[in-house]
Amino acid sequence: MPKQYRVIVVGGGHAGIEAAWAAANLLGGQGTVALISIDRAKIGVMSCNPAIGGLAKGQLVREIDAMGGLMGLIADATGIQFKVLNTSKGSAVHGPRCQSDKHAYARTAQEMLDARPEIDIIEGTVEAILTEGEQTPRATGVLIKAGDEEFELHAPSLVVTTGTFMRGLMHTGEEKVPGGRRGEAAANGISKSLNELGFELGRLRTGTPPRLRRDSIKTDLLDLEFGDQEPVAFSELTAHGWEVGAVCCDRFPLIEQVGCWRTHTGQESHELIRANLHRAPMYSGNLAQGPRYCPSIEDKVVRFAERESHGIYLEPESLESDWIYCNGIATSLPSDIQDVIVKDMPGCEDAEILQYGYAVEYDMVRPHQILTTGQTRSVERLFLAGQINGTSGYEEAAAQGLVAGINAALLARDGAEYKAFTLGREQAYIGVLMDDLVTKTPREPYRMFTSRAEHRLLLRADNAPDRLTPIAHELGLLDHGQLGMQRWAQFQARKSTLERGRELMKTTRDGEKTLEQRTLEPGYTIDDLREALEPVLGAQPLAIWLTLHSDARYEPYVERQRREIARSADLEHRPLPDWMDYQGLVSMRTEAKNALSKFKPTTFGQASRLEGVTPADITLLSVLVKRERASRANAG
Repeated sequence: MPKQYRVIVVGGGHAGIEAAWAAANLLGGQGTVALISIDRAKIGVMSCNPAIGGLAKGQLVREIDAMGGLMGLIADATGIQFKVLNTSKGSAVHGPRCQSDKHAYARTAQEMLDARPEIDIIEGTVEAILTEGEQTPRATGVLIKAGDEEFELHAPSLVVTTGTFMRGLMHTGEEKVPGGRRGEAAANGISKSLNELGFELGRLRTGTPPRLRRDSIKTDLLDLEFGDQEPVAFSELTAHGWEVGAVCCDRFPLIEQVGCWRTHTGQESHELIRANLHRAPMYSGNLAQGPRYCPSIEDKVVRFAERESHGIYLEPESLESDWIYCNGIATSLPSDIQDVIVKDMPGCEDAEILQYGYAVEYDMVRPHQILTTGQTRSVERLFLAGQINGTSGYEEAAAQGLVAGINAALLARDGAEYKAFTLGREQAYIGVLMDDLVTKTPREPYRMFTSRAEHRLLLRADNAPDRLTPIAHELGLLDHGQLGMQRWAQFQARKSTLERGRELMKTTRDGEKTLEQRTLEPGYTIDDLREALEPVLGAQPLAIWLTLHSDARYEPYVERQRREIARSADLEHRPLPDWMDYQGLVSMRTEAKNALSKFKPTTFGQASRLEGVTPADITLLSVLVKRERASRANAG
């Protein structure tokens, strides 16, 4: 008899972790969620750069945390260097980032998942997605192979988060090895199942740099950079401490903080790279499209031919190992060329390479086939999240996992009464991400940037709890377990402190002006505000001062954005009927009809962002939809 769960999550990467955690937060109950991984010891592994956050990505992590997610907590407990990027600009584009201890990160993720009685971790390879129904198939579970044994698991909701493992193929020069990560086999059964279900699949690639032995680097010759003197945590919980199972974060930072070394590539290696591009799979025509905004060293040398060198950060991967990550030289070149590239970098003349860089290409599902909930359009109760949807990065994957996990749990819980959970572009970077996925055709792995968020003044990293924690509470994401209750109590305290702080800023004077007026002046910093207000408001976490300062400084611009959002709300949220036959609209341009037919937008707002759809097309579409609705009403 197949074991029954309420939600099954396939894959133990960052998307799978958040999907399982969110489902557990919503559903509660012993053995409610199944998390399937080929190897439970690989859950939460950081395949590439052991870092969390960064520009726009830090906003995603803060939003995941505000919704009761896991990534920010793990990062806070295992970070070995914390730094906010882009601080020379306004807080709307600040990017919280931490260098993580990769071994501690994975171990902490596993321990926190183990502490949840709602989650069963099951080892095995998914050989097939099980469905029922012909015209409108419905996902019912998975077929798993573990050693020589095969068995089925069933659930009313299934979330697939396979990362780079679907028909994964790793490339180092002419060498090709099946696998989704060094030393780990590819997953081929899911691709076959998705093909049989009629999904349009594509291929993308990503890459990783060589790793060096720390003791073989002449670090005394290199510049050493540390993180912020006053580090900023990702989670609001961390300022007051938290505990999940065996994991206790009772101070911050929790573990030793370290620096990173700076070096650069050399002219000799650039010339060698140019001479050997035919040995790089991406340039010999053998590889799918890779990430333009996280380029390989081959890409850099070709695209920026005038540059004599490119900066490289040598980043410790863990306090528990001597592995150094070479941030900036991702490559698929053969090992003999990588040897020269590394030894041409100052300080690395005698460096020992512990693992050569490689590229990995993998199957993905063209994301026009999913909804902003993560649910697929053609197979009911099947959700996709992470790199399977054409994205790049731990944070983008985790954000999708959160959304898919929430909706999978709501669907399993509510059945016919299910109401989809989505976030708008004006509510969160998560909303921007999900909307972009279903309105754009990825020509390369999708990466989040602040420039993608048209309302980024509203969507700052510092105010994520104010925007999203009330939504999480209303959904029920904070109802199960001590952590959820603690998060809500802490949010209430934060809200009260901010309200009092804003009132004090209006009444407390600094010379002839109030603190609120002073904050609008150029050069009036967070430290200035804290020094002036702390005597009356009391000592507060840095996050409080940052929000008070940013709210006051941005208020005139934020109000303008709110008015713009209100004006476009009708278009943004006006639904499009799912029965619309776009190809039958004789009066509409062919390019617009093709785009609408392919993406099947759910709102006029989504339709307006499709490539090939103009404002004139939207105006015409509004008329045609009204006409068709009237015709159907008369016929009925």
